Amino acid sequence: MERFPLPPFPNGWFKVCYSEELPAAGVRPVHVVGRDLVVFRGEDGKARILDAYCPHLGAHLGVGGKVVGNTIRCPFHGWRWNGDGSCAEVPYAKRIPPKAEVGCWRVLEQNGFVASWFHAEKAEPAFTPDLIPEVGHPEYSLFGRRKWEINAHLQDLYENGFDVAHFKTLHGMEVKGVNLTPEGPIMKLHLEFVRDAAAQSSAEGMATIRSFMYGPGLSLTRVSGLIEGVSVQSLTPIDPGKMELTHNYYLHEKSNREVAEGFFDFYAKDWELDIPLWNTKVFRPQPVLAEGDGDISRFRKWYRQFYSEPVEVNF
Repeated sequence: MERFPLPPFPNGWFKVCYSEELPAAGVRPVHVVGRDLVVFRGEDGKARILDAYCPHLGAHLGVGGKVVGNTIRCPFHGWRWNGDGSCAEVPYAKRIPPKAEVGCWRVLEQNGFVASWFHAEKAEPAFTPDLIPEVGHPEYSLFGRRKWEINAHLQDLYENGFDVAHFKTLHGMEVKGVNLTPEGPIMKLHLEFVRDAAAQSSAEGMATIRSFMYGPGLSLTRVSGLIEGVSVQSLTPIDPGKMELTHNYYLHEKSNREVAEGFFDFYAKDWELDIPLWNTKVFRPQPVLAEGDGDISRFRKWYRQFYSEPVEVNF
């Protein structure tokens, strides 16, 4: 049985690296959406992303390549490449060969990430993720990070938030209210629930989760009450059936750091309860649903906008 009868990579913006991982004149080899890429920062401070392998004789530009001005120089023969994929120089030749070109990728740097646009048909970006105000805000600071590699499809992780029944079975949460609002490529999810978890809930056991999904590769969970903070999640497909999930926790300066430590640790462990299931489950295109399962159908109809080919979600 095919585990994921879906296109392997949805169309969207995906984290390639953290901004701080790419200093001035920095070069990094990366592997996302089944491709080897190189990301580098020119002297003008802008990040650029190219296909990894030099079209000359195949050297990996991210392994020994050097930034020269706003270009990257191949470590093998010194050919220099612009961020648009054109060849800037062949140091030992008078003319640049007409086919001297390397694939280039759209770049967006915000919310602490260098992100790249992927589209199965190479169409131009259809949307831009929102700026998350807490990232870079003078009253907020990065409190912590988590990273997991998961053998799953990106759609499964988002769908998890709309699977109301599993919150009680797996997480011990009694969901009292659900409100989901699709707005083009953005989905807003508001959950109110009761649980016996002092690290996350009020004295009455009440808690609220407000999540925002910006296309298939970026989500935000905003929390308030015990602390004031956000978790910014990146979802990046690596290869078919394999992805990277990161959590990036930002905390308001007035929040208690000891309480925040317990809160975010509990939050991460909540996600970790799902990981063994994501690693082994299959995707059912037409699941047998029961009353109380949540609005999975509506979510899937929203998500299919990120695929270039038809995906059947009628139940």
